[in-house]
Amino acid sequence: MEWVGLVLLAALVLGALAAVVPGGDGRSLGEAILQAIVCAVRGDCSRRAALGDAELAAVYGTREAAVVRRYAPNIAYEPGTYTLPVDWRQCRSHRCSDAPDRGGLDVHRSSRGRVPATAFTHLVRRGGTTYIQYWFYYPDSTTTWGGAAGAWSLLGLAHHRSSYPGFHLDDWEGYQVRIDASGHVSARATSHHGYQYCKGPAPSCSRWGPWTGWTRVSRGSHAGHIPMVAVAVPNGAHHGPHRWRFVGRPAREGVDVHERVTTGPGLRLVPLESIDPGSYRPLQPNGPVPPWGKEVYRDPVSNSTG
Repeated sequence: MEWVGLVLLAALVLGALAAVVPGGDGRSLGEAILQAIVCAVRGDCSRRAALGDAELAAVYGTREAAVVRRYAPNIAYEPGTYTLPVDWRQCRSHRCSDAPDRGGLDVHRSSRGRVPATAFTHLVRRGGTTYIQYWFYYPDSTTTWGGAAGAWSLLGLAHHRSSYPGFHLDDWEGYQVRIDASGHVSARATSHHGYQYCKGPAPSCSRWGPWTGWTRVSRGSHAGHIPMVAVAVPNGAHHGPHRWRFVGRPAREGVDVHERVTTGPGLRLVPLESIDPGSYRPLQPNGPVPPWGKEVYRDPVSNSTG
């Protein structure tokens, strides 16, 4: 009877959410809730997670695999971002990597190729510090900086993708987590030949910052950054009316609940340690260096992305 009651409750919840949660080729919020309810009732949530991460456990061991899964990021996508991070062994084009750009959708598979959203992982220990690298592969990269996309369209050159400013095939981006000996957790993301925490010119944006569980993908280039919210703080004299300034604060809930997301628990994780680097073939000569060819892969404190 309890099982029947919970299923009926889940059905009512899904019915109510259907009116407010957009549909599409992704998992809606209602579906995510139903999945959580069902596995909780069965008592097999941990078993199902272990089965899904068997490859992680085979490479890192059960304990370390749980840590890698624990810090898998929730990904928010800026509006206008269609592609998902995918497994390059399965998909290397937009035909199989794109998903609806629809707010409120928790997307874990592409629309046509049904390819799962994937992050490649790499675990490094240095002394008492643990570094977890999550690498995202996108079929290509462009730039939208300074209205470049619009200008290219006005010139009638939008279909000449190979000559588009900043365009290249095989786009590798990353999100990195650092856990020090005391258990303090920080994070950073790859961005335009460097690393950043927040999105902006502030000096603090170029350093590691507090872990929030979120990273955000910039439209076009797929550069990463940790979502922030603006907070007003007093600035100036102690007497008389305050002058206010706005500073960034890490957003633990992401940037905008209406953006499309890929939540961490549903992100497929593949350890790079299990893949033969020789099996990778770049789509263009002198293209971006894959993760295992980067300095940071060997030295996780490096600020080099090459």
